[in-house]
This record gives sequence, C-alpha cells and structure tokens, in this order.
Amino acid sequence: MQKFKNIPAWLAYTLLFFLISACFIWTFYLTGSSLIWSFDGIAQHYPILLQFHDLLINFITHPGHGITNWSFNIGLGANELTSYSYYVTGDLFNYLIILFPQSQLELGYGLLVLLRLYCAGLAFLCLAKRFQFKKYSLIISSITYTFSSYALYAGMHHAFFILPLIFFPLLVLGIEKAFNGESIIPLTLAVFITFLSNFYFAYILGLGCLIYVIIRSVSVQKQAWFSWKKSFLKLIGATLLGILLASVIFIPTIIYALTSTRIGNTFANGYLLYPLSYYLNLPGKVLGLGGPFTFWLIIGLSGISFLAVVYLFSHFKKHAALASGLLVALVGFLIPSFSAIFNAFASPSNRWESLILLPIGLATAIFCDHITQLTKRDLATLASSSVVLIILIWLANGFLLKAYRHDFSEFLLLFTLVGLLLSYSVFKWKPATLQFSVLAVVTINLVALGLGFYSPDSSGYSNGMLKQNVAKNYVQNYYDGAEKMVKKELGNYRTTIGPRYHYFPDSRANFINTDFFNASSNIPMFLGTHDIASYLTVENGFVGKLEQLIQNNQFTPNSPVMQNDYRSSITSLMGVKYMFVNSDEAHRNLPFGFELMRKQNHRLLFFPGVDQLMGKKKQRGTLIAKNHNAMPLMYTQNQTITTNQLEKLAATDREQSLVYAANLDKPVAGIKTLEDPNYSQKLNYRVKFDADKTLTNQKQLDKSAYAADEQSYSNQNINYINKNQLDKLFAKNKQTIDKLERKNKHGLTLLTKDQISAKVPASLKINDPELTKNAELYLELDGIEGRNNSNAQEAQIEQNKNSLKQKFTTKLDLLDNWRKNLLTYHNGSFILTASTKGMNNAVTQLGTDELSNYLPKKQALLNLGYSSEARKQINLKFTGVDRIKFKRARIIAVPFKPDYQAQIKQNQTNGLRNIQVKRNRVTGTSHNPEKTVLTTSIPYSKGWKLTVNGKPTATQVVNQGFVGAVLPKGTNHVELTYQTPGGNLGIYLSLATGLISLLSLLGFGYWKKQQK
Repeated sequence: MQKFKNIPAWLAYTLLFFLISACFIWTFYLTGSSLIWSFDGIAQHYPILLQFHDLLINFITHPGHGITNWSFNIGLGANELTSYSYYVTGDLFNYLIILFPQSQLELGYGLLVLLRLYCAGLAFLCLAKRFQFKKYSLIISSITYTFSSYALYAGMHHAFFILPLIFFPLLVLGIEKAFNGESIIPLTLAVFITFLSNFYFAYILGLGCLIYVIIRSVSVQKQAWFSWKKSFLKLIGATLLGILLASVIFIPTIIYALTSTRIGNTFANGYLLYPLSYYLNLPGKVLGLGGPFTFWLIIGLSGISFLAVVYLFSHFKKHAALASGLLVALVGFLIPSFSAIFNAFASPSNRWESLILLPIGLATAIFCDHITQLTKRDLATLASSSVVLIILIWLANGFLLKAYRHDFSEFLLLFTLVGLLLSYSVFKWKPATLQFSVLAVVTINLVALGLGFYSPDSSGYSNGMLKQNVAKNYVQNYYDGAEKMVKKELGNYRTTIGPRYHYFPDSRANFINTDFFNASSNIPMFLGTHDIASYLTVENGFVGKLEQLIQNNQFTPNSPVMQNDYRSSITSLMGVKYMFVNSDEAHRNLPFGFELMRKQNHRLLFFPGVDQLMGKKKQRGTLIAKNHNAMPLMYTQNQTITTNQLEKLAATDREQSLVYAANLDKPVAGIKTLEDPNYSQKLNYRVKFDADKTLTNQKQLDKSAYAADEQSYSNQNINYINKNQLDKLFAKNKQTIDKLERKNKHGLTLLTKDQISAKVPASLKINDPELTKNAELYLELDGIEGRNNSNAQEAQIEQNKNSLKQKFTTKLDLLDNWRKNLLTYHNGSFILTASTKGMNNAVTQLGTDELSNYLPKKQALLNLGYSSEARKQINLKFTGVDRIKFKRARIIAVPFKPDYQAQIKQNQTNGLRNIQVKRNRVTGTSHNPEKTVLTTSIPYSKGWKLTVNGKPTATQVVNQGFVGAVLPKGTNHVELTYQTPGGNLGIYLSLATGLISLLSLLGFGYWKKQQK
C-alpha cells in the first residue's frame, strides 16, 4: 500500500490506460481490424487526413505557399482551410501525422485516436485534482471517464469526436480558476484551442460551459470568496481573448459555415417527443449497448459510474450543484428540442452527451472517496437501484430480459461490485482490500465494455471496422489505375463516377442508403481527379442552392452535387469530361455526349480490378466514358436569364436554359435576354398494375410460393385454412386492386401493398414512346407522402400470412407482435425505384432519425437517362413504407435537338483561351465583338477578386452557384485571384491579440517584480 501511495496519480492512470488499451489492441490484432470505420472513416476522415499529410509536406518544402489554399480537388473547388477545419485544420493532434511516412498513415491514424483518448483522461485528471479528491478516486474516475462508451464508440468511428472530452475539463478548470480570483490564462488557452479546433464543438462546449457557470454560480454565491462582478468580468475577458486568438481559423470558418448548405434544416427533424421505443430502450442503454443505435444515444456506463450516480442523487443536498447538472442532462435526453439546440438548431442528435461524462466522472470520484464509509442505507440504496434497473429493462422489453449477450456481463460486473461493497460491510474487510478489489473489477468492467463494442463475439459493431491495410489498398485501387491515364488528359476539366461504381448497401437496422447510385467519398480529393462530388460537413451554399433549384435528386447537405443524378446538361456545364464506369454496369445509358473510350482495335478501354478470383471474361474493372459536350472552366455567354425568370420555369427547363444563357439576378443592358425557354415535353401515360402477382383467386394461390411450400402430413400442428377465410382474403386483395385502378385512372396518385404486405407491381405505360427517342427521360413527382400501417393492421397482416402458411396464430404470437411494435418505430424512410430500359433511379427518403442528411422529400425529379431508342414504360416499386401517395406525377422528355448541340459547340468555342490555373489564381483571355457574361464553373465565394485587363471588376453570382462577371466587348485578359474571406481579419486579430497579451503579461510580470 505504501508503494501505491508513492505512485503519482497520472502515472497510475497511464499504466492502467496502457493495460486496458492493450486488451483492445489485442482484439483488433486478433480480428485483423484497423481503427478506420467502413462508413465515414474511409469516406471522410482517413482520405482528408491523407490530404492533410500532403498539405503539411508541401508547406515544409514550400513555406511561402501556406498550408491551405483554394483547391479544385475538393469537389468543384473549395477553400482547404474552411472545408477541412471541421476535420483536421485546427486539431493540433493531426499535425503529428507528419511524423509518419506515406506507407504508415493508416498506423498513424490509429495511434492518433489512442493519443486523443489518453489526453482526455489527463485533462479530466487535471480538473479532478482541483477538487481535492483522493488519489485512488482520481485514478478510478479518470479511467472510467477515458473509457466511457461514448469515447469507445465515437472515438473509433469519428476520431476528432474525442476532442470535447479533452476540452471540457480544461474549460471548467479555467472557469474554476477565474471564479476563485486566479489567473485567466488557463481559461483563455482552453477557449483558444477549443475555437481553433472545431467550431461545432466550440458551440456545444459553449452551451455546456454556460450551464456549468449558472449552476456553479448559484451554488457558491454565498461564499465569501465569490464575487459576481469580478468572476463574470474575468470569464467574459478570457472567453473573448481566447476567441480572438483563435480568429485565424475561427473567423474564416464561421463565415463559410453561415452560407453553407447546413443553414435552414428542419428543427429537431419535426419531433416534439422521441418515438416510444426510444424511451423504452433507455434502461437497457444505461449499462450496456442496449437496443438499436438511434439519435446518437450512447450511455453505457461502467458499473461503478452507475453506482456513483445513484449515490450522488441519494445525497442530493450535499452535492446539489453536481446533481443538478446531471438532472439537466437526464431531462435533456428526453426532449428532442434540447438535443436539436445543442446540434446548432438542426437534428435531435445526442452528440452533446460528451458533456455529461464530466459530471459522471466527478460523481465517480466523490463515490470512490466515500467507498469505505458507506452506510447501511447507502448499501441498501445501491443494491436496490441495481435490481430496479434490471426490472426496468425487463418491463421495457415487454416482460423479457432482452439484451445484447455482452450486456449480461455488464450486469454481472455491476452485481459483483455491489457484492464487494456488501462484503466489506459484513465481513469487516480492510479498506485496502476493498479498494484493490473494486479497482480490479472496474478494470475488468472497462475492458469488457470495450470488447462489447469491438469483439465480434459480443456485438456487431466490429463488423463496421475495416481490416488492416484495406483502407490503404482501397485508396490505391479506387479507380483500378484508370485515373493515371485520365489525369494526363484532364487539364482544367473534371470527372465523375458512373452508377454503382462504388456502392455499399447499408446493413444497419432501420436505415437506408443516403444515395441510390454511389457511396459518398472524399478519396478522389487525395487522388487529384477533380471529381465534382465532395462529402463534407460544410459545403458551399451557393452550389447547394443551384442543385436544389434544378431539383438534383441526389442532393444532401453533406454532398450537394454527387453525380448530378447523371443529368446531361448540368454535368456538361460543370466541365465533366470523363466518367469512370464500373464494367458490370456498362449496360446503363450514359448521359448525352458521353461515349465509352476504345482502343485502336475498337475494343473498350478496360482497366482490370484487383480481384483475381474471376477469369478475364468475368473480371470486374473500370471503363472510361468521354464527354464531348464538356464546357471549359471559363467561357462567355451572349444571353442572360434573370433569377426571377428562372424560378418560374420547370426544373428541367431551368437546367436546359443555363446552356443557352447565363443566369444573373438582374438583366444587363446591352446583353440579350433569353426568350421562350421551353425545352421539355410532357408525355401522356396510363398506370397499369400487374394483378396476376396479387392473390385474388384460387388459381393464383396455386401458383404462389405458399402453395409450393406444402405442409407435411406428418406434422400434426397444421392449421388448415378454410374456404371462408380464403374468400375474405381474396376479396380484400381484389378491393385493393380496384382501389388502385380507380385512384390512378387519370395519373399516378397511389401505390400500396396488399393484405399480406406484398407489393402490387405498377408500371407507367407511355402513350407515344417515339417521343422518348434522343431525349432524356424524367419522372416528376409532387406531393409525395409515405404512410405506414397501424399496429392493428400489421397484426392482421401477420395473421393473414400465418393463415396462408397454415400456421396457428397463438396468443403468444400476438404478445410478441405487441412487443415488437413497442420496441420499433416507423421513421418514414422509403425507397421508390423507377426503372426503364437502360436506367433506373430512386427517391430515397431518409428517416426522421437520420441526423446529418434528413430532408423531407415532398417532391422529386428522377432522371431516367438519355437514350437514342424509344422507351415504352417505367416500372415502379417501393420498400420501407406500406403505401405512397402523390398529388401529381408527370413523365417529361427533354429532347436534344440540333440547336442544343449547336449551342454546346458555341459555348465551347467561346471558352477563354490559355486558361491557367495556379495557386489561388485563374487566368484566361476572351475575345468577343459584344458585351458578354463571363461564365465559370468555379463555386462562388466573396474571396474571388477579378481584374479585367488589369482593372478591378465586380464579380457576380452566375448560374446561382458560380463566380462570373460582365465583360466589355473586345479582347479581355481575365484574372481571378482568391483570398480566404475573413482570412486576413482573422490573422490580424490573432496576431494583435497575441502580441498585446504577451506585452501585457511581460508588463504585469515586471510590475509585480518592482512591487516586491
């Protein structure tokens, strides 16, 4: 025991950290897994870190270039500072990636995760020491804080989500020092690194600190040492100083964020209360993994932390401030609006729960301080609370103790802890015996908690982690090597990927893929292919506005462009010259102007994939399609269309009009205005349903799968269906068909399922298929509304299925169905797929529990592709809901006539000559006999400054999303230069604040020395 007393708390914490981490690392070693998540890990975080590594290398070799600039590798083009600030730019840990060679960046990614985790515990330890806790309590509370379920899940999936666990204790420590009349330097530095690292976390932590200050102020207001005026002046001064010091990154980032695609989302996704299943799953989530992962709810306390919270509430008066903070958090878990406010007034995401770990950690320290002094009342409260928790889990699961298999080990360890506490009291153990026993159980508990997430024997979370070296190989082979050829020919043009080029169906429960065609990814940024897609938390709001105006079906706030739904005109307007095509998907129609590239022997240019299992004839690989209609990066237009005109057009005509004219807010004197912009044609159709697939008579039943699956006569438990039951089922299905035909007589208004939840196949028959030749075909849907059956209807459907299977529907079946309805909910997600010859597309309505990309889709415009051949019908099917209603459905053809091709060629001819793209600068020369509009596909930003023939010229937003201007007639040398909006202001504020602060510190130090 004496040796233990001589070990510093930080060293004991470090030893335990490495012990527990070693168990996790061993698990990852045995499973061959990395710390890179197969969703956002490989799509966002890892490729951005690769890019950041290259930026740091470039800065070291060319310091004058700066670390970040404008880059045309970030989608259509973006500022590296503001685009990456959410991920890497301000996170000081990421700068350590420079220590790793290119071949070891995957290892570096994982080690930085562990380093952040370690620093989280150290930060908590610094704060906890402030409150004079015993060393033993410091050690246990710091490791439970570090290896909380939130840290284990969030840290392994989104590495930088560990940062709040580091910053919050440091901020609170700074607040405590300010309250006590000490230096404001710790708080200033904490605010500085918080606002430098991540504006989103700065917002969350700011709200958390506000709540802490209010509760703490009330609790100490009667103390002699506390002064409201001095304390709040210090808090305000330190906060302002910290923000000003961080201005170099914070100001440009917040300016960009306020004009991004994130602005204007539905508050709390429309929720007033969470679904009932959310509340019923809460008891199960207290200790273990507990039910489905929804609304970012991760509690998963260790056993000792649960007991500590119970102890704290049972001594509420003594620890009123801390208990009040926990009470606020617990209430916050119940209200969607609370989470939405913490999530910048957007979706009801519980990511703010990182804040609750601090009071839980402090509660754990308090409990450990008193662990050898517990009264009989305390022991009774702790034991009964543990039993009550298990009973609540049993009740919430419909009288079943239903839990992840791993959760039972958490229950066992909880009762082991309770048993140790009772044994200490009954058998009069020495305090040291109890303390070391508890420490051992807590260590085992934390190891078990981690294994619960990342051992395949405990849960499915480990399946989401990529195997070792997969990330590196995936990046290297993203295009099967085809990018090497394309990059040689690319110049200032751009690329995209074809349908299902990289597509990974999402197997998560109650979840559908964000996009029907491809998985979002930032890997092309690192490979330098100028892919038009990007996948970032903060995206250019001007480009987003354009995509929404033309109703890009693929639009999401995180990825507004994607592949432009493979629409021909907008793809060409954005300068896409090459498309990487999955050879297995080569049967799909290409956008107008694209053609698969061939070798001199007329065979397709094929780049084989890395999979050697298939023979050459079946091997998957990459084909390249070249677009002959790609627009130059900069060209001139001699016609305009005002925004007011544009908004009055149909979405298809809005897109086509941008080929013929440049869109500006107002007309320009001396430049013609586009007249009669009508380019699309509405097609007549009729709705047909395949009634043969719906059971409406005995003949159809005989041909169905139900009849094929005959019951064995040796099985005595057959519930033979009678004719009366069958006739009722047939009649109801017939009513369903009749209703569909009646409702859709004059156009598509309803799709539904039958009485056994089977789809009723539907198709839209085009009256004049000849009109679809040499045209792009669209399905336009308005007033989309997905509906689900009631619980009673679902129960009846299950009974109908059982009847056809000749199975009994028992009272237990009804009870199980009731339990299922209690613990699940309909989030409104669905996929409506439309397919025709050579192309299929879908409306993907994400559920209301989707926290990043939820958008209610009341209307949709599906591109069904270009073809030179006629298309006779569009087939429809849907999943996710039981019926979908429409106010209106139209089929639209956009023919590409000779005048369209002539305009394309004219735009290409009007491309600026000698276009040069250099660091933060784009130049070119135009020659026009009349006044024109400089039209570009460079995303608009106030940072772009224009000179024409050396004279400053005002820029304008052209085509809703891009930078442009009005050019005089004649020869014009155009030069666009970029400077980060708010960049200089941020630098000056940071430097000035830093210099003034340094001089003030030196002056104060000199004054104090003179006073002595």
